Amino acid sequence: MVQIKSVFLGMLLACASMTAGAARIAIATGIQLAQVDFDTYHALLLERCKTEAPDSVDALAEALAQWKAQNADALVILRQLYKVQLIQQMRARQPAATEAEIDAHVAAVMGVFNGGLKDKVAALPAGEARASCEGGYANDLETNPDMDFNELLERMTLGR
Repeated sequence: MVQIKSVFLGMLLACASMTAGAARIAIATGIQLAQVDFDTYHALLLERCKTEAPDSVDALAEALAQWKAQNADALVILRQLYKVQLIQQMRARQPAATEAEIDAHVAAVMGVFNGGLKDKVAALPAGEARASCEGGYANDLETNPDMDFNELLERMTLGR
C-alpha cells in the first residue's frame, strides 16, 4: 500500500486516526477515503505512467476500469452519505445558514480531500511511480480491503 499512502492516503490518515491494532482502516477514515476523486487521480497516474513506464499503461488502465466498475456505485452512496452528514452538521452549528453557505462548506471540505492531487502525483519519486505503474497500484486496488468500497458499505451496515 506504499504507493497509495505516498499519494493521498497519508493525508487522510492524518485527518482521522486509525483503530489501534486494526488490520483495516476505521470506517470513518474509509468514508473520507471514498471522497477522493479517483477519476482524477487515476487519470493523473496514467499520464505519469506514460512517462515512467509506458509499457504498463494499458494493463493499468484495464485494472483501473475494472476497479471503477466494481466500486462506482458504492462510492456514489458513500459520497452522498458524507455530504448529508456535512449538511446536517452545518445546519446544527448554523441553523440560519443559506444554501450557498452550505454548498461552499461542502465544497471546501471536498477540497481538502482532492486539493493538490496533481502536485502529489507529480511529486511521487520516479521509482515509486514506476512501481505503481508496473502493477503495484493495481495490486493494491485488487487486494487491499481498504480500497473495496462495497466492503466498507457492508461493514457500515453490519456495524463492524
